[in-house]
Amino acid sequence: MTITYVLQVLQAMEDGKIQDPTYIKDLEGELHKAFRRVRRRLLRLRSRAQYEIGEMDRAKVSATSSHMEEFTKYCAMIRNFNMKDCEGLPGIESFLKEGFKVDDMIARADKIASLEAVSAAAYSPMALGFGILDSFAILPKVNIDNKRFHSMDMTYIHELIEELKNYQNHVRKLTASIDEIGRKAREEADCLNDLHDYFVDGIDDLKNILERKGEDWNRYSQSEKMQVARAIQCAQLITILFPHLLNDKGEVSEESEKAIEKAKKALAFRDA
Repeated sequence: MTITYVLQVLQAMEDGKIQDPTYIKDLEGELHKAFRRVRRRLLRLRSRAQYEIGEMDRAKVSATSSHMEEFTKYCAMIRNFNMKDCEGLPGIESFLKEGFKVDDMIARADKIASLEAVSAAAYSPMALGFGILDSFAILPKVNIDNKRFHSMDMTYIHELIEELKNYQNHVRKLTASIDEIGRKAREEADCLNDLHDYFVDGIDDLKNILERKGEDWNRYSQSEKMQVARAIQCAQLITILFPHLLNDKGEVSEESEKAIEKAKKALAFRDA
């Protein structure tokens, strides 16, 4: 029997439509089987979400490991830097209109770069991903009493109806939440992996431009300025994707959702 079916029977008993307590011979056994199915389904969902979080964490480490330090080093070498020279570039225009400040982004990148020494240990995928959902996947308890049920205790039947409804609503919300966590973690990992590839090439471009033209921004061609701006945009997107995906309630944070959408929109302007 499903929880929904048990609820239908209990509701019929409360309404006086069913007066035979043996309609469900073993209430406790049927509900325990239903609860077991719920736990197994949630375990599968949680395991899938944990995997996606692990992949996301790996992407974070890969996108930042050594690259941020190298990027900030090269950026600090450029004199007379002026991002306004890059206005009009698809994908950069909105980037500039949002009030983007290079110094703020460099400060965030420096902070991430400072974590690289401990990335392999303290910020490993397994350290962050494994178990992160455990404390949020807790189900409410339901008081099952076969004796009171078979005695047609209407007070108990009413209480059980409310508890089972609460249990069902909690499971549905939890299922949707875990599913969203897995989906958003996968989206963030995809963004980070793509940004990583662009970022590595962007750092190479930045290095080559410095070697060819020196450190004065005013000596760079428009194409070279665009290349630098693209690398900076990648770094900025990586830094806003770097914080934890979940808030303290175990839900995808609003900031993470906005960052993912911003990264997806920016990547839509790029191709291979």
